Amino acid sequence: MPHIPPVDLEASEEAKAEIEWLASATGFVANSMLTLSHRPEIAKAVLELIRAVVRNPNGTVDQPLRWMVAHVTSLSNGCQYCSAHTFKNGADNGVPQNKLEALWEFETNSVFSDAERAALRVAMTGGQCPSFATQEDMAELRQHFSQEQVVEIGAVIALFGFNNRWNALMETDIEDSVTSFTNANNYKGPKDVNLGKI
Repeated sequence: MPHIPPVDLEASEEAKAEIEWLASATGFVANSMLTLSHRPEIAKAVLELIRAVVRNPNGTVDQPLRWMVAHVTSLSNGCQYCSAHTFKNGADNGVPQNKLEALWEFETNSVFSDAERAALRVAMTGGQCPSFATQEDMAELRQHFSQEQVVEIGAVIALFGFNNRWNALMETDIEDSVTSFTNANNYKGPKDVNLGKI
């Protein structure tokens, strides 16, 4: 049960248009945004970041990789809500099923490229608080990605750092459509993986 109940979408007048924009992309109204709508200016600011960082059609990093980075960040932070969302959003945005199912094995599974491994390693190490991404991790990331792309990958990690803290703190309820999707698609959440090891 969430600590603060989400407001009704109709009552979220100030942020309603932005919440509906996100719902048009995901297929459901996000409880996290409805809870944030107790302070609509915060909900709108977070939704603007989501639009700029992970839902930007002009991003410099491929959308599937952005969602894989978001998912590994959320798993490494132990956020059940965001890891379920990023699993579904990854599937909806081009991440193949075999990669979705193997994301926590990115270091050893042959379905991942060296570039993907570098980005996912930084998502795992850099997404935790405090960050423990090493100089070597960042140097390898720069071998595969431009400065603009490294900034974008970092922004995805930071955005989900906020989302992970918010939803874990508030114990946001996962929407029925997300739960149905994860139950039907071999989802492994934070409770199913060893968060201390890759």
